[in-house]
Amino acid sequence: MRIFNNYVLSVSTALLATVVILAGFGQQSLDVYYTLFIIEALIITELYVYLNNKARRALNLVSVLLFAGFLVIVLQKVAAILI
Repeated sequence: MRIFNNYVLSVSTALLATVVILAGFGQQSLDVYYTLFIIEALIITELYVYLNNKARRALNLVSVLLFAGFLVIVLQKVAAILI
């Protein structure tokens, strides 16, 4: 359970730092926040590959859902450019 606690702490620290930095730069676009959150969460998840099997399966599901959300944002941006 300690590894999973470290994982949660790492993700929350990275996301909080991202919010502080982006807010400091005056970023107001929600898709920028969401995209950076997804990238950070996926990277940190891959760094914690040694989690137990049950936790890893749950994190894989979360990663797939986050990536699907990222694809939705990309498709919206592509559609906005093409239309």
